[in-house]
Amino acid sequence: MTARRFPKALRIESKFTTGTTIAIPQREREALVTKDQDVVGVIAALFWSGKRDVDGRWFIVDAAESFRSGPGDAGSLAVQDLQRIEKGQAWLAAVRDHVEQTWPRFLRAFRDEALVGHEALCTELRELKRVGRLRERVAEDPVLELEHRNGVREIVDSHGAAIAGHIFQDLLAYLLTLAGYARVQINPIGVPDIVVSEFRGDLTSNVVTLTLTREHADRLVQLCQAAGEDDLVEALKRDFDRDRKS
Repeated sequence: MTARRFPKALRIESKFTTGTTIAIPQREREALVTKDQDVVGVIAALFWSGKRDVDGRWFIVDAAESFRSGPGDAGSLAVQDLQRIEKGQAWLAAVRDHVEQTWPRFLRAFRDEALVGHEALCTELRELKRVGRLRERVAEDPVLELEHRNGVREIVDSHGAAIAGHIFQDLLAYLLTLAGYARVQINPIGVPDIVVSEFRGDLTSNVVTLTLTREHADRLVQLCQAAGEDDLVEALKRDFDRDRKS
């Protein structure tokens, strides 16, 4: 098992489309460039194009690496490009895992505000973050795929693609604060769209990497179970399951 590390900050260009290709103009690409090794410029894309295996999930890729060669040089990326690029960018695994696990529950938690409108959603997200109660709104029980897809569809049908894109952008920004980013900045006009920074994990703990055989990993879970460390058992099992699939 290898511990997954979050960058200290993320500069994010957020895209939503009802097609299968996103455009990344030169101006947006330049806004993601950074010389700080602890800051990563990423493209986060959400599709709603009628493809069941694609729609409703975020694709997250390192922008600097994505445009070095191939079709990306033209300033656009198809969903197939993003799927391919994700597989080769393991350094963003922590970010992707957090978004994948949290996104359906986060969307469900703020569905009603999102359907009211962009301003209502932003007001609620800002206030809950200010008083430290954002996490409380997100229930732990899983969301069925059909429920999640219906939630995305309702927002798109209610507001249209352009406004829905802004709503999904704001949800993504605040979803990332639950990973440990203390500061969030959303740029409604400028670039990049989102900046999350001041990752608290880097301030409070060291990054630990463990390399275990399957036998030792199973034994570690058993020891934690015997000690009553249920939260640790659950976290270890999630990590082991992801490693089995990768």
